[in-house]
Amino acid sequence: MMKLLSKTMVGCSIGLIAITGAAVAELQYMDDRSTPEKLVQSYYNAINQKQYARAFEYFSEGFAPNNYESWMQGYAGTEAISIQFGATQPDPGAGQIYWALPVAISASMSDGTTKVYAGCYTIHLTAPDMQTDPPFQPMSINGAKLSASDKPIHAAVPTSCDS
Repeated sequence: MMKLLSKTMVGCSIGLIAITGAAVAELQYMDDRSTPEKLVQSYYNAINQKQYARAFEYFSEGFAPNNYESWMQGYAGTEAISIQFGATQPDPGAGQIYWALPVAISASMSDGTTKVYAGCYTIHLTAPDMQTDPPFQPMSINGAKLSASDKPIHAAVPTSCDS
């Protein structure tokens, strides 16, 4: 009986470790501006952790929402956001690089519902070799246009941002 109980307890412990590991992985700090996709993932990582000041700083200077408080309140009742991306290509010119990034997000709400939004993010980077004096301006968000979708997240990702 003791051997059976020990094996059961070990199995439960391993299961708890796996669940805890997955939960911790989702809550790990992410700040990666190496690609447009990583930038937007970092933005939603901050939103998911309720680190709104950090999320707000992913916007380019002059492109952040006008009212921080009302922008932050827009996430009230949001428990977690997952995201999927469409294909994007850089559009360079005169030392500036832009991307139009198709996205769909799925927002799990505190009332148990899920909302899906789809649209495009505009991502900007001043070419790093053009930035010779501090402060360095990293890749950032110039804007986003998302609309509610009645499709599941995998079907809601736009095929392009041309419109």
